[in-house]
Amino acid sequence: MDGIREYLISVVAGCMITVIADVLIQKSALKKIVRLIGGILVLLVAIRPLMSLDMEKVSTYFDQINTTYRFDSTNIKRTQDEILRKQVRESAENYIEKEAKAIGGTLQAEVKLSEGDYPEPVSVTLIGTLTPEQIETLSAYIETTLNIPPSRQEWRLYG
Repeated sequence: MDGIREYLISVVAGCMITVIADVLIQKSALKKIVRLIGGILVLLVAIRPLMSLDMEKVSTYFDQINTTYRFDSTNIKRTQDEILRKQVRESAENYIEKEAKAIGGTLQAEVKLSEGDYPEPVSVTLIGTLTPEQIETLSAYIETTLNIPPSRQEWRLYG
């Protein structure tokens, strides 16, 4: 805190000296020179702390910050992939369950996704109560909308 106070006092003092010298000088040619010298003085006083920096310490400090707060891009990518997979799976399950409800059935869907950059539904397990007509309708819906053929649709029906 003392260092900041000393810095501010030196900057203010440099400005005051420049202003006083500017007011005291009457001749226009000399006044321009005094203003130039005063500006350079204030600039030197203002950047003096930068001149005294130990660049090795600054470099070490930034290295420590980099080590402490390093971003792990692989972890971020993994988290993004997990979120995407969850959203795709839940959306597919919700579509199937809503369609089952729309045709009068009760159903719980469990969708399995492909392994790849963009997850796609590859199979589904369907648990619930449906009539044979509802099963046929829902199976066709799943095949056309989610591209899951009947061979990868596992039905577990009750009732």
